[in-house]
Amino acid sequence: MKATGIVRRLDDLGRLVIPKEIRKQYRLKEGDSIEFFIDNDRIVIQKHDIMSNHMEEINIMCETLHAMYQNTVWFIQDEWLNKKQINLRESFLEQCHVHRMQVFKNTMVMKNQDTAYDGIIYPITSFGDWFGAFVMLYDKSVLDKEQLYALEAFTQLLSRQQSQ
Repeated sequence: MKATGIVRRLDDLGRLVIPKEIRKQYRLKEGDSIEFFIDNDRIVIQKHDIMSNHMEEINIMCETLHAMYQNTVWFIQDEWLNKKQINLRESFLEQCHVHRMQVFKNTMVMKNQDTAYDGIIYPITSFGDWFGAFVMLYDKSVLDKEQLYALEAFTQLLSRQQSQ
C-alpha cells in the first residue's frame, strides 16, 4: 500500500473529506458511491461501480460488435479501459459522459496520438444515472440504421440490468 502523506480528521458526525488530489486522480465526483472494505485492521475505500459485475458480458458485447462491423469498439468505464490499457484524452472522456446517443466527427480520441476519428457514443443510463458508454470508431464503415440496432440493443440490455 502506498502512503500519500495526507491526514484528515473525522468531524463530529463521522464525515471525512477525501483530498482533492485523490478525487481528481481517481475521477471521484459529487454523487459517486463509495464502498468500504475491512482488510484485517485496515479500512479500505473504493469507488463503487455497479458495472464491474458485468465486465465479462461487456467484453463479449464489444467483441461481437467488432466481429459484426470490423470497427473498433470500446466500453467507456475506468475498469474496462485500464484493463485494456486504453489511454483516452480527457476531453474525449468528458464528451462520452452524455445521456443520449451522440455522433462525433474528426475528433482526437487517444492520448499521445494525432489521429482524428469519426464514430458514435451510446451511453448506458438508468433513472438519470450514467454508468458507462459504448464507443464505436468508424474504422471500416459507418453504420446504417439497421446496424445501429445491435449497438442500441446492448446498451438497452445493460441499462435494464442497472434498473433492477
